[in-house]
Amino acid sequence: MMRSYETFSTTADAGIRIRGRDFAELYGNAFRGMNVLLFGANLRSASGCAALPFHYRGDGPESVLVNFLSEVLFQVYQKGRRVAAAEIENADRRSLDAKLRLSPCRRTPRIEIKSVTYHNLRVIEGKGVLRAAIVFDV
Repeated sequence: MMRSYETFSTTADAGIRIRGRDFAELYGNAFRGMNVLLFGANLRSASGCAALPFHYRGDGPESVLVNFLSEVLFQVYQKGRRVAAAEIENADRRSLDAKLRLSPCRRTPRIEIKSVTYHNLRVIEGKGVLRAAIVFDV
């Protein structure tokens, strides 16, 4: 698995640049990158965490990314649960099926992400790698 993401900041936003060899890897790296923004790099294991099914069908990878990461934010800010892991079961250009491993949020997120945006979001494929940059409203 290619683990690849990096965070970046702008004046009123934060974001991540992600890449993956396929859609499962791309979506998984987006999840991990956002978790680093929220909680830092030292996260506990997801073993023993409750599983919540996540299913989404959209019109393209951009809508999959926005809706997937928005669900993660909903769990954190509305339900008080951290998504410790996302087990991707099926992923393609227009859909994602995953099990979200949930644990209680024991610490406050490092930053408050208000929403996942479509701002300049475009998944690009080249040389066998998918790339995107996602901006979060903070």
